[in-house]
Amino acid sequence: MNYKNKMDIISIILIFIISSGILTYLLSIDTKMGVYYIHDVYLYLNNGLYFAGLSPSSTNHGLPPLIPFLCSLVFKTDYVSDSVILIISGLFYIITGLSFYGLLRLRFKELLSFTGTILLLCFPINLAWASKGMLDIPGLGMSILAIYLMALGLYRNPKYYYIAFPVLILGFFTRYTVILTLPAMLMLILFTGNPLNYINRHLGKLIKGILSGLITLIAILGIYKINNIPFFFISQSSSISATSNPGAHTQAVATSTATATTNNLWYYINNLPLYIGTEKWIPYSFKPGAYNFNKMVWMGNSPSIISIILISIILIGILLYISQILNKHNRARISKNKNKFYYLKIILFIIPLIVYFVSFTKVSLYTSIALISISILALFRLIRKADLKYMAIDFMFIYWGIVNFSFYTYHIIKTDRYAITFTPVFAYMIILGLYLIYKKLEDFKIFKEKLNIIKTLIPILLIIGSLGFTGYCFAVNTPHTFDNQSPQNILTASQDQKEVCNWLIENDSNYLNKTIWGDDWSGISFELRMNVNKTDNLKNESNFTETLKANNVSYYFAEGRNSNIKDGYYIIKEKNNCTLYKKA
Repeated sequence: MNYKNKMDIISIILIFIISSGILTYLLSIDTKMGVYYIHDVYLYLNNGLYFAGLSPSSTNHGLPPLIPFLCSLVFKTDYVSDSVILIISGLFYIITGLSFYGLLRLRFKELLSFTGTILLLCFPINLAWASKGMLDIPGLGMSILAIYLMALGLYRNPKYYYIAFPVLILGFFTRYTVILTLPAMLMLILFTGNPLNYINRHLGKLIKGILSGLITLIAILGIYKINNIPFFFISQSSSISATSNPGAHTQAVATSTATATTNNLWYYINNLPLYIGTEKWIPYSFKPGAYNFNKMVWMGNSPSIISIILISIILIGILLYISQILNKHNRARISKNKNKFYYLKIILFIIPLIVYFVSFTKVSLYTSIALISISILALFRLIRKADLKYMAIDFMFIYWGIVNFSFYTYHIIKTDRYAITFTPVFAYMIILGLYLIYKKLEDFKIFKEKLNIIKTLIPILLIIGSLGFTGYCFAVNTPHTFDNQSPQNILTASQDQKEVCNWLIENDSNYLNKTIWGDDWSGISFELRMNVNKTDNLKNESNFTETLKANNVSYYFAEGRNSNIKDGYYIIKEKNNCTLYKKA
């Protein structure tokens, strides 16, 4: 075993230990809180019950099925708990770290790759959702893994394509927006020196890889058909891709677990520094903020010192990258043997780019992605002869980030957890910036003699800083809900609701045949393993009691006490914030 292999093994072991340690700590909090404050997760849990044959019907057939299916395998062992989805989705946090390290290793050495992975794992937005049971981290893990396998197929062995495309499909059914990874995977091939020649040489393995993905897709769609599950994701993606016009998104806007900010094209850019580093409400939750240029202050939240340092590294890296492309040596290489194709590439880079910005959100998402794809590909073909090693991977990351940014900016609903998909690009650009800074320091004699020390010291400081700051946040912050509220019963509300549900199960053996309504309808559905009607705004109406009577509701679960409940219903069980009413 050579030195490099030893370093990789040590790095992988450390990433596994660190990510597992962080996840274990977060789970120790979130399994106590349960998913009571993130009602969307109950939808996945109810689907898991349905897949396990423990509930008459699912809450929403159209939700991505992979995580609920994995939960159902545990439910079939007679262990039914909301902690199951917290643990299963949390495991993808570990997969995210391991896959990202492998992807970085195709471009950087062990220490830089390890540093980038730790940064990714410690970004506040990733910490806030690592153990909450939502699908963002699982989707991120599957996206990175699919791109990593695709890159291995390109740079190591084309047989990796046989796995890359099935992983992409499984990722798609983990979280539908993982399909945005496909353009980046395909663009990797177009970013080779001679893509047509490469495709011609490896066409057979590429086709087999695509077929393996199609077989995976057909198998899953077959399961959809057999179980009469509607293809919800088709109408959703079509609606979102139309334009950013609110009227075009009637079916596209799914329930969000954070306050929606609509029609704000600058939302993610405003909050970008916070996704990289903030000391407020992390790791239990995430509060957005924005820089107010009129007052020259941060509003709502502010970035940490670590965030400022990391963004500085990114900006310096961008400048150094551009300067490398435009230095005298590379300008000569790029402009050598100018012909009509040289000028065509310039036109195909500039014109679509201008149209992309001018028409952004005014045309369909597909059109915008097509425009930026043409522009970036033309730019790469224009400058590919520059003396920049691994430029294809650099461009792939940038392109991947732009595609995701375009999609989520088009999407009417803006919520910070969607920015999780951008975080690999941030981490990559930080490490690329460090790499370029090292290269630049080689030009200065004063640094050249101590460069090896600098190359070791800076990553170690970043690693210690990120892990230390994460540990500090663990120690000084208390649990918060996703909307940054800290109710007194935050650690008991979930258990209180379970206790009241269990009381009903024990005291009414015929409850499954009765009509039950609930404010937290999805949570009650999961605990009782039956369909429970949601009260929505009905509970706030003065005639709510009459509505319950008209629908022959036997039991009503309220969050707190409902002042609109009058004669005809009385309290039979109450535990803190959970109140059970029965029809008289």
